[in-house]
Amino acid sequence: MTASANDRADEPLRHRKTRDRALILPLAGLILLTPPVAGIFHLDAKIAGIPFTVVYLFAVWALLIAGSAALSRRLRDGHDPGALPEAQDPAEQSDTAD
Repeated sequence: MTASANDRADEPLRHRKTRDRALILPLAGLILLTPPVAGIFHLDAKIAGIPFTVVYLFAVWALLIAGSAALSRRLRDGHDPGALPEAQDPAEQSDTAD
């Protein structure tokens, strides 16, 4: 089995892992934004004049958006964004056309 065959065999596993991450992301957001967890970050500190609690909430919100964008791109493409599409051998194409 060649390296490219191994990559193709791992593709369903990668897609399944990406789907699992896409399911976990909203749950993590729900947990991080619930009042008991967000209350942990209720401090009197300020960052650039903004209360730390507000910075925490917007940071979690921004990370959820960035994570969902990255995961949706991976799910839409059906493969890792860094992976290069493989060219199919012309002989294989003629076999599959019959």
